[in-house]
Amino acid sequence: MFGRVAVAAALIAAGATCASAQDLKAGLDAVKRGQWAGALRELAPLAENGNSAAQYALGTMYANGDGVEPDIARAEKLLRQAAQGGEWRARAHLEFMRVTGQLQPTGTANAMAAAAAPVAGAAGDSWRVQLATVPTADSAQREFRRLARQYGEILAGTELVAPSFAMPDGTSVVRVQAGPLNEVRARDICAKLREINAGCRIIRPEG
Repeated sequence: MFGRVAVAAALIAAGATCASAQDLKAGLDAVKRGQWAGALRELAPLAENGNSAAQYALGTMYANGDGVEPDIARAEKLLRQAAQGGEWRARAHLEFMRVTGQLQPTGTANAMAAAAAPVAGAAGDSWRVQLATVPTADSAQREFRRLARQYGEILAGTELVAPSFAMPDGTSVVRVQAGPLNEVRARDICAKLREINAGCRIIRPEG
């Protein structure tokens, strides 16, 4: 009797694990397609249950304002949870947010909320969009030229910004970004690129 109960419990657990894997795949596929409502529906319960991949994906959505209101405090919490669960991309994203000024050293909720708000005045035209990550500055220039040719109408009037970034493993990469932009133009560019399944991430002004 005990053996049959144990086997039944194992089968139920395996079924739950399989269902979670299917939900995660559905959520990540929705992210790739830019179907943010579906992604939120699939990923939020998994993130609450401690799935680090779901926490990472959901954290980036809140960091970038993809289908949700930008919420730096929530993004940081989710990304830190994902990092604690072994998701190295979450650690890299947190570091990226730190060096781009999205996270304040104090780490207080009020400070992070201020970082998420639109920046007025001189910083109004300091927004950028991130298009790719490449190994070197030379390859960043080549990639930007390629993207400018491919998406000339969308990226018209922008210039290459290529900040370097140290990964957690010590390697250095270069971000391919376009700017300077105001918030409206940055969001418009990313919306148009995502419509054609091209990668794009909004970078808010530093400081």
